[in-house]
Amino acid sequence: MVFAVWEPILPTDWSAPGTSALHRLNDRRVRQFWDPGHLVAAAIKKAEASGQLHPECCEREGFLWDLSAAYAPGARWNDRLPEPVLLSGPVVEVAAALESVVAKDK
Repeated sequence: MVFAVWEPILPTDWSAPGTSALHRLNDRRVRQFWDPGHLVAAAIKKAEASGQLHPECCEREGFLWDLSAAYAPGARWNDRLPEPVLLSGPVVEVAAALESVVAKDK
């Protein structure tokens, strides 16, 4: 399963993504979410601050964004985030690596 989290970063990001943006991830395994409060990015940022995770990029105005994170099947987010298989970006630059991780789970 792939979870795509959209969040407002750019001045044009004033509402949830429209149909054309959502269709960029046209795969039945993808579930897309709008996160206007940056809750997912904040959880990853908190794990980074504690030394648990180290994203290789992707911060803008204090928020992590345009970041790919892939976790092993069965990974659970709780008080401590699971170790990602991939945590990098921007998405366009790691698309092939992300595709490879997802393909291994087919």
